[in-house]
This record gives sequence, C-alpha cells and structure tokens, in this order.
Amino acid sequence: AVDIAGPGFINMRLAASVWQEMIATINAEGTDYGRPKEAPSGKVNVEFVSANPTGPLHVGHTRGTVFGD
Repeated sequence: AVDIAGPGFINMRLAASVWQEMIATINAEGTDYGRPKEAPSGKVNVEFVSANPTGPLHVGHTRGTVFGD
C-alpha cells in the first residue's frame, strides 16, 4: 500500500511475506549477500548523496548528485 502523507512524504507498506522472504535470502547468502554475482568490468564509482534534512530541497541539490564535490 502507498499513501501520500503530506508534502514530501510517501509511505509505503510491504506485506510481512516480503520481509520474511528478504530475511531468508540474507540468512541463506550470509556474508555474500549484496555482492555481485560477477565482477564488474572496469572501474566503478559509488557516490553517496544526502540532501540537507533540515532545509528544503531545491534544484541545486542535483548538482552535487551529478557532479560531486
């Protein structure tokens, strides 16, 4: 179920079976959970972007996401 909970908020609820299946997968894969099945060819750049949680979002936040610091 999905509902809008005011400006800028979207609540999503997943059935208990979704969480149970995910936990079973995590337990089954152990320390390999989340690792790619095949190594990527070439370099991979992972960048984490966080918007300021105390201020309004604006188009300027996109620059940091696309171009970085």
